Amino acid sequence: MALVKTLVQIIKPSHKGENQMFRNIKKLLAIACVTVAVGAVTIPNLVSAQNNNPNRAENMQKRQDALKQLNLTEAQKTQMKAIHESAKARHQSVLTAEQRAIMEQARQSGDRKGVRKSLNLTDAQKQQMKAIAEDTKAQMKNVLTPAQQQQLEQMKQQRQSNRGTMRQGTPR
Repeated sequence: MALVKTLVQIIKPSHKGENQMFRNIKKLLAIACVTVAVGAVTIPNLVSAQNNNPNRAENMQKRQDALKQLNLTEAQKTQMKAIHESAKARHQSVLTAEQRAIMEQARQSGDRKGVRKSLNLTDAQKQQMKAIAEDTKAQMKNVLTPAQQQQLEQMKQQRQSNRGTMRQGTPR
C-alpha cells in the first residue's frame, strides 16, 4: 500500500517542475510506443526478405548448372534468351496494369511466393498463360539437339525421383 501511495505522489503533479517531468514521461512513452510499432512491422519483413533470397539464389544456381550440363552453343544460348524474353513479354501482355504492378512489386521485394494466386487471374488469362508456357517449352525444345533433349529428359526424371524420395521422408 505504501508503494502505491509513493507511486501516486511521484506521478501526481504538485509543483510546476513535476508537471513538466510528467509531460516528458508521456512524450517518452509515446516515442517508445511508436518505435515498438514500427519495429513490429519492419522486422518480419526484413526476416522474410532474408529467408527468400537464399532459396531463389539456390534455385537459380540449379537451373544454371543444368544448362551448363547441356553444353549449349553460343547460338543456342542466344536463341534461348530470345525465346525467354519473348515469353516474358507475352505473359506481360496478358496481365492487366494492376496485375503487372503486383508482379513488379513482388519481383523487387524478392518475395514471389504465392504472388501468382494474388493476381486473381481470370480463366481466360490462365488459359493464355498455359498456352504461352507450352509454346515456349516447345520452342526451347526445338533449339536443343536430340542428344541434349535426351539429357534434359534424364535430368527431369532424376529431379522427379528426388522429389518422390524427399516426400517419402527418405534422404537422398
